[in-house]
Amino acid sequence: MVIHFDNATKDRVRLAVNIVDVVGSYLELRRQGRGFVARCPWHDDRHPSMQVNPDRQSWKCWVCDLGGDVFSFVMQKEGVTFPEALRMLADRAGITLEERKGRGNWDSGEDKRGLYQAMQWAVAEYHRSFVESPEAAVARDYIRERGIEPSMIEKFQLGFAPESWSWLLDRGARAGQSVEHLESVGLAARSERGTRFDRFRGRVLFPINDPQGRPVAVGGRILPGATEGAKYINCNETRLYHKNQTLYALDHARDTMSRTRQAIVMEGYTDVIMAFQHGITNTVACCGTALGENHIKLLKRYCDSVVLLLDGDEAGQRRTGEILELFIAAQMDLRILTLPDGLDPCDYLLRFGGDKLKGLISGAIDALEHKIRTVCKGFDPLLDTHRANVALEDILSSLARVSQQGLLENDGARLRQDQILVRLGRQFGIEQTEIRLRLDAIRQRAKQIEQFRKQANQGSEATKAAAGNAGSESAFQSMQRGSLENGGVPATAVSSIASVEYRYSELLPIECELLEILVLHPELISFAIERFPVDNLQSSTAKHVFQLYLDLELDGHPLDFPSVMSATEEPRLKSLLVSLETHAAKKSAKSTMTAEERLHSLCEHLGTQEDVAHHRSRLRTLEKKDLDPKSELELLQSVLQDAKIRHGIIRMEE
Repeated sequence: MVIHFDNATKDRVRLAVNIVDVVGSYLELRRQGRGFVARCPWHDDRHPSMQVNPDRQSWKCWVCDLGGDVFSFVMQKEGVTFPEALRMLADRAGITLEERKGRGNWDSGEDKRGLYQAMQWAVAEYHRSFVESPEAAVARDYIRERGIEPSMIEKFQLGFAPESWSWLLDRGARAGQSVEHLESVGLAARSERGTRFDRFRGRVLFPINDPQGRPVAVGGRILPGATEGAKYINCNETRLYHKNQTLYALDHARDTMSRTRQAIVMEGYTDVIMAFQHGITNTVACCGTALGENHIKLLKRYCDSVVLLLDGDEAGQRRTGEILELFIAAQMDLRILTLPDGLDPCDYLLRFGGDKLKGLISGAIDALEHKIRTVCKGFDPLLDTHRANVALEDILSSLARVSQQGLLENDGARLRQDQILVRLGRQFGIEQTEIRLRLDAIRQRAKQIEQFRKQANQGSEATKAAAGNAGSESAFQSMQRGSLENGGVPATAVSSIASVEYRYSELLPIECELLEILVLHPELISFAIERFPVDNLQSSTAKHVFQLYLDLELDGHPLDFPSVMSATEEPRLKSLLVSLETHAAKKSAKSTMTAEERLHSLCEHLGTQEDVAHHRSRLRTLEKKDLDPKSELELLQSVLQDAKIRHGIIRMEE
């Protein structure tokens, strides 16, 4: 198993695209339960047999026995190598990839695993300070006054940073924590003279986790009575934390979001905590930034509909228009809920309770309807022609964010647009055909502007390429030549696609059980690695999969299923991982034992196998009669002693 690209780069691209969107751009998808199905393009598929799982970001055709993640789908469909698929998806997501030469340290040589450990340690220290420190009494009083219960304090690991310039750094020094790591995760900073100091002081802290539940940052709120500092501050962006790709409480909310196919987006950390306290557990918040395109892509992995719950103040209302067009472009349902009397969600929940808010959420209006009401507020569109034209142009500009091609590929989006145009015709007293012509014109203008921009960028890139590759065969020509030599598949792709055979049928029962536990329960991987040496596995397939997990664990890489999938570049290994995950999910639903119990049982079984193998080896040595009489007698006595212990005739210590 060779990892050619830095795993952080792979994850960045993977998180920026949605497998449903990518597969849907090639094939016609149809929803089936929580997933999608399509006709497989690699066999004569009369009934859809390819399954696309948006929760796991995977695909599988059981007829072809092909599957994997978004990278392997593009590799298989386009006949390209992993690096080429990575670049194609990066271009699709608007991400610029930086070339990395060799396997030297990445990003200033920082050890990512060490960064995760440093953040985990710091969050635990801050939480202990909140719970136990006399100095944290003011923080505990504030949280109590906000109505947050002890169970939520524990669930969200709320913390407190004392009013000291070096509280965390001093504790880190005593605990052997790297000061460089604390600075790299945004918990320490440097003065102009180079002196390090604690970034968070005199604040209640809200740990910010990644989707796997690992702390990657903290947000700090100033306490009542403080006269200096911003109300909220977050960690600066780090290798672990990108605010435009992070949602507060997603690790807690994602299961409910996947089950209900809906997310509630609020504005504050305490709003989210209070929502959970009242049983609304599909709630998240942005981390010190506005809801953006990357957040929407992240949400789309778990749900189809988003309710944006805004504060009732004017600032909350202004943000709606900025967000609406992003959702329209993503073809994702957005609903708007404005709370009455200028209340924020936390105060509303304390005053009226969770059931009342759930009722408001169920009645949240469509975002486009919200926009129509907003732009037409204060005048009659049938009487004030000028203002009506301005308002209609504004609404159509938002609708135009869905391209004509997008409408052709999505029946639901096309039907929704038709319904909106009928509504606009009634609202503004204009024939629907005229509105449609104006919408097409706006789309055409936007398309021309985009084409002009791309041509300008391509011209710039072509100039650079010509300067760097003058006199040599282009990469495109080389790839094209390879395609002809290999039946339509680029030569560079052949070794990758047909590299190693990974067979599910090759796995022994004990190996299947072990690997199925790993793909579903990454929290048990460290224990499994300690108890199962790679050499104890017999099949090459099992060894490859187990070694993949071992390498990623040592590298500090996330071990959740989508992250492990993106870490390997081999399509056949990706396909095997999907098979393991699918079988594991089915078996887990029927198992009467917990994953921990199953793993412990495996360990005991493995130990028994090792004892039997050792016993048989000693018997074979005795049968050969190659030992001198003394050594033979000692070995025979040892065999008899072990047999007595095994049958309970004597105790081990005897």
